[in-house]
Order: sequence, then C-alpha cells, then structure tokens
Amino acid sequence: MASSTQSNTTSGWLAWRHLLEHGRAAPLLVLLFLLCFAVSGCASITLGVVQGEQLVDSATIAGVDVVRQGARAQPKHNMSLQPGDEIRTDAQSTVVLTFAEGARVYVQPNTHVRLGSIFVFIGEVLVKARGLFKVKTEYATAASEGTEYLVRVDPDAHVRVVVAEDRVALTSNTAQWAKTWLAVGQSATIVGPDLLEVGRASSGEVEQIRTRIRNLDALVPNTANLGTAALAAGLFAIGVGVMSSRSNDGHDSDRKAPMEPPPTRGDKFR
Repeated sequence: MASSTQSNTTSGWLAWRHLLEHGRAAPLLVLLFLLCFAVSGCASITLGVVQGEQLVDSATIAGVDVVRQGARAQPKHNMSLQPGDEIRTDAQSTVVLTFAEGARVYVQPNTHVRLGSIFVFIGEVLVKARGLFKVKTEYATAASEGTEYLVRVDPDAHVRVVVAEDRVALTSNTAQWAKTWLAVGQSATIVGPDLLEVGRASSGEVEQIRTRIRNLDALVPNTANLGTAALAAGLFAIGVGVMSSRSNDGHDSDRKAPMEPPPTRGDKFR
C-alpha cells in the first residue's frame, strides 16, 4: 500500500513538472487558485435569516442582533460570522447558521446563542450535522456525529433534548452523571446540573423537527455544499486536463520522426 501511494505521488508530481516545463500548467494553476479562493470564502459561518416563511436577502436585516466582541454589528444576508459572536432573534425571526463543513444550526425565534461550539443561553435550536457537532448549555452538552436534533433551554434552567435522526450523546459539564446516549425518537430533560428524565418523544414532535429543518433548508441555500461541489468539480477538471495532456504528450513521443528520402543517383557521386 505504501509503495502504491508513493508511486501515485511521484507520477503526479512528474505530470505537473512536465506541464510546467512545457508552459501548460499556468491555466490549471489559475483555476485551482480561484477554486480554493471561492471555497475559502465559504470556510466560515454564514448567516441567513427567515421571516414570515421567506428568506430575507436585503442589505440590512431587522429583528436579529449580532454582537461581536461586545459591539453590535449590522446583520446582513450571507454575513460571515466568527466563533465568539452572539446572536439574538426576536419573535418573528429564525436564523440559519451554515458552517464550513456543512453542518447547520437553526436558531429559533426568541433565542440567544454564542457561536463556536453553539452555546444556548435561552431559547431553542435545531441542529442538522453530518460530522461531529456539539451544542452546549450551562450544565450539559449534546454531541452528535451525523444527526438531527433539538435543544431547548427554558428560563427556569430546564433543558430538553429531542433526537430526530441517528443518536446524540449527552454529557454533564460538571460530571454529575454518566454519558447518556439518546436514539431516534428519544428525549431527555435536564434541570440544573441533574439529568431528570430520559424517555420517548411523541412521533408528532419528532416529525415536526424534521419538517421544520426541511422547510428552512428549502428557503436558505447551503453555501458550504456549493463551495465543496465547486472544488470537487474543479479538481476533477484539473485532473482530466493533466491526464489529457500526458496522453497527448505520449502520443507525440510515439510518433516516429519522418524518414529522410533515399539519396538520389546524383547524391552518390557528389
């Protein structure tokens, strides 16, 4: 396996060196640079806002507060956010946070969160993740590896977690209780530092979570997926270009040089 990998790496480098020597790599390098730049533009947390079942794409957005390092920032459609930023929504606004790796957090109305590993001060979030993702509250953390779930924090420090897809691991921030796994359709109630109850959520509640996520996804394009798709397509095109160039060069090298015409009778006697 190691020798195969080394061989592939070597042949790939030789192909690029050949293109550089013949002046053919410049367009491919420019394309690769542009693709990496485009994807890096998506390599943050982006903000989308839904109000009245419609995506708000105006220059300025009311009903949502963004606080960065203690100062308010004007929220805008597709605004790049940073770990540590805080988001507050009013009663008519839902914020869709899209992460670079494709995970999404749907910040429901009347909710206050901090970005990074999402920390919920109060309110409700829905999560759709295809990799490791965590939602923290004051006393507990919900972690998943590809799932859909809800986390709600009430003013009286009651936390409710409901799993709609796959499973979620609940842990105590103060090690008050052992890690607890929730499967599809299960829910948990945490009061202060104590895990109060683990049971079944109603089928209606689970389906409602799935429906709300689907509806919000339909309204807000996933820019992280678009960037990843563009990079994959671009790298595929570059690979095709390299292989095509190598193939053409191979055909050129296989061509025999034209034979010189046989000497004429006059040439022999010069």
